[in-house]
Amino acid sequence: MKRAMRCLIFAINDWGSTLDAEAIDCISAEEALQLGSAAVEDDPVEVWCGSRRLARFEPDRRVRPFPRLRERLIKVERRIREGEQHIAQQERVIAELKRGERDLAIAFAVLDTVIETQKAHLQARDLLLAELARRSA
Repeated sequence: MKRAMRCLIFAINDWGSTLDAEAIDCISAEEALQLGSAAVEDDPVEVWCGSRRLARFEPDRRVRPFPRLRERLIKVERRIREGEQHIAQQERVIAELKRGERDLAIAFAVLDTVIETQKAHLQARDLLLAELARRSA
């Protein structure tokens, strides 16, 4: 019986940032590649097993770009709303820890990470809006 290997499928945006990651258990690299190629939707997908990138799959660029940009904008807007919720939740965690006079270093580090991620989403939205405006003109 072959041992399963842990691989990762990453959805990557046009700026090289990871949008989503999914861990998969595969019997072989070929199976990981099949799952990775099937996962391609609007964004490029990379398949990694350990520290080795097996492949990168690109979406079909023949799809009209205007609807694709709108779909990406919808996804980014959703991530921005989720980010706002994560920031608010982490601020509540920090307030709770303060009341308990507990160490806040890790909680603030998490908050900083969430805020930096939110900034990246806001930047992605600005780039998408600029591209939509450029193509509409």
